[in-house]
Amino acid sequence: MPKNKKDDTSDSDSGPDDRIPVKKSKGDGDTKSTTNKNGEPEWQLDRNRKITVSEFKNKVYVNVREYYEKDGKELPGKKGISLTVPQWKKLLESADEVNEAIKKF
Repeated sequence: MPKNKKDDTSDSDSGPDDRIPVKKSKGDGDTKSTTNKNGEPEWQLDRNRKITVSEFKNKVYVNVREYYEKDGKELPGKKGISLTVPQWKKLLESADEVNEAIKKF
């Protein structure tokens, strides 16, 4: 049975636990980097999405992830992606073409 788009604003099947938006912070709309509790640089995309740069098993990743609030703590949700540095660079190389495609809509 298809879901009504008004009832479900999620883009994935990740479940309700990551649909609770993080409360709006003072930094919303600000594109400057801050440092998270792990000492990693992060950028706020909107009220519940962030970009972070982290290291895992001696590899650097660029993470774009949704966050939610539980018991007063900001936690990463299931929805997101981790890109290796070569993948991130390829994404940036595609940015101009993507912007041109967006203009067509």
